[in-house]
Amino acid sequence: MAAKQLLNYAGFMPHGPNVPHGIRRGDTIDYSAIRPAKPDRTTDPDPGKQAEQAFENLRLLLEKEGLGFDAVTKVRVYVTKPEYIGPMNQVWYKHFPMETNPAARIVIGAAFLPGDDTKISLDVTAHAPAGR
Repeated sequence: MAAKQLLNYAGFMPHGPNVPHGIRRGDTIDYSAIRPAKPDRTTDPDPGKQAEQAFENLRLLLEKEGLGFDAVTKVRVYVTKPEYIGPMNQVWYKHFPMETNPAARIVIGAAFLPGDDTKISLDVTAHAPAGR
């Protein structure tokens, strides 16, 4: 089994103590708690804007490994209210159009998500061949 590599990116919003941005094992990267905070660490109260920012943060994480949205194989979307699924779906379809939808997905209701007024958060698995 391939060794586990912790992924921490300088200049990207830190997680809690001892929590990396992601874990690489072989050709798989698992990213955790991709929140909708902007670079200044504020969070827009609008769920649609939160979804846009969460996907932008995912894009930035993927870029750090030389990847794009086509590398994503599974997304776990967390929402604090069912009515946030619709705005999140609008952003989802921009990145994963139905004709070429490359990612499996589950939406999970969460009573609480870390961060100021966080309504939407993502956990993502990506295929990342070593040496890419």
